[in-house]
Amino acid sequence: MKLTTKFTLWYFGIMLVVLLMGGAIVYYEIQWKISRVEVVRHQRLNDLIAQQIRQGGDYKDHPTRKRATVTVIPADSMPGGVPSYYTRGIDWNPEFQTREFKLVVTSFYLINGVHYRVMTYSFIPSFYQLLPGVVDSFKWILLLLLVLVIISGGLISKYILAPFKRTMRVIQSFDLKQKERVLLPRTRTSEFMELNQFLQKMTEKAREDYQLLKEFTENASHELQTPTAVIRGKLDLLMESDIRDEQAILIAEMQNALERLSRIHSSLTLLTKLENKEYEPKEPVCISNLVRESLASFDELIQMKSLGLEAHIEKGVYVPLHPALADLLTSNLISNAIRHNAPMAMRSGAGGQAPGFVPDGAEGRGWIRVNLTREGLVVVNTGREPQVATVELFERFKKGNAGSDSIGIGLAIVRQICDLSHFDVIYEYRGGLHLLAVSFLPRTAASKLLQNL
Repeated sequence: MKLTTKFTLWYFGIMLVVLLMGGAIVYYEIQWKISRVEVVRHQRLNDLIAQQIRQGGDYKDHPTRKRATVTVIPADSMPGGVPSYYTRGIDWNPEFQTREFKLVVTSFYLINGVHYRVMTYSFIPSFYQLLPGVVDSFKWILLLLLVLVIISGGLISKYILAPFKRTMRVIQSFDLKQKERVLLPRTRTSEFMELNQFLQKMTEKAREDYQLLKEFTENASHELQTPTAVIRGKLDLLMESDIRDEQAILIAEMQNALERLSRIHSSLTLLTKLENKEYEPKEPVCISNLVRESLASFDELIQMKSLGLEAHIEKGVYVPLHPALADLLTSNLISNAIRHNAPMAMRSGAGGQAPGFVPDGAEGRGWIRVNLTREGLVVVNTGREPQVATVELFERFKKGNAGSDSIGIGLAIVRQICDLSHFDVIYEYRGGLHLLAVSFLPRTAASKLLQNL
């Protein structure tokens, strides 16, 4: 919901409450004013009748006197200190043959030593007769206010909030890799000026931090490559020299540790580039070809480990992904399925049967299944149960088994690629099988791919 819409609804809601309260106040105020005006008029009429009696005239000849009653009362019937009062209530109106609101004003006079009581009355609009008029008036007022609020909301959105909208468009197009400063629109609204100043400082700080981090990553990558290459060369020379078996074993362990260090360095550098969003898709890449190429490149390793392979690859599957990231995604998933593979010792499904997507004869040996459709990629392999929750394996340096020679960054890279490309990824372990699915469609959850499998 837009900000102007919220302002409009809040303002209209407040005005509706105020109008309802104001309508009740106006309703009773009008009723009181009408009664008060009629009381004053009847008091003046009673004074005129008393004046005519005092002058000895006949007060009955005037048309207004037909609703007047003059009565001579005893002296002890005169109220003390109250020259007049009024009463009101529902009574029968003989002229219109209906019951209406009747107002009676009673006044007391002493004329020529005689006490008189003068009573006059009239029928005035009741509460219920005034209510429709008040309601109709406030309906028109409410409708007018609604139209004005809608028009003013549109004007506010178009003119007053225009600098804010321009600022939002500039910020949405901001890129950490751009070298130019962010140019925010000028405004005379103090709140927007403060917002622009804050955004200007934050974008400048973000650009500076990004450049420093990028320079550090590039420098660290470059500087580490030289000593690593020197150490690798020295170790190769030692291996070619005349050494004992014990020394050869030590040198081999050093080479393995050096290779592990090199892989960690490359993986961390790649993760940093992914987090900085340095890989942007230029055009859709055919991931069908990449999956076939990855399987072909790992074919010797699959045969060496005597693994069973079942591949279902749909042709012409394109995804909006950088070619290097697409290749890294497929190779990481397949290499993980090979590296962490272990024979299936027994059937694990219900009733002693393996799950439906396990081929016959998979028991006793390792097995991999790769399934690629336009919805996503699913890789299933046999293996040992991980010692940690599968969701934790997407974190850096998390390994399913402590004794594994893996550095624990492969799935972290997969997760980072999926997050960058807005893909959904899920990893489960069921019945001796590792199931990892990546959904390419935003409306298709990765868990649905496993259900379809």
